[in-house]
Amino acid sequence: MIKRALTVSLGTLLLGACQHQGQIVPAVIADGSDATMDRLKSHLADAMGLAQISLGAGDPTAQSNVTVLPPPPGRYEARSPVTPVQFRLILVGEDCYAEREGSGERIELTGVPCRAL
Repeated sequence: MIKRALTVSLGTLLLGACQHQGQIVPAVIADGSDATMDRLKSHLADAMGLAQISLGAGDPTAQSNVTVLPPPPGRYEARSPVTPVQFRLILVGEDCYAEREGSGERIELTGVPCRAL
């Protein structure tokens, strides 16, 4: 009886500890300076395995969605099947992340100041 009560208590404690990661909140970039935007682009480019990227229309200091445009078609390509990649800026506790739409992959944006939307 005591063993079962301890097992249930321990299981409840561990389950609660695993779920306490911090609240996930939509976020925006707090500082729209060139240096901050360069750090944002650098993190997203690394996550996508590219040397550099271009961001689509929109202002990441005002909205939480960030679009990464595909590279332009090559010299011998008429059309490219590559589509833009969407990221959602979020705060998890105090940390800022870009969450890739579709896969849910999270990229920590160290050095990029964010604020809750």
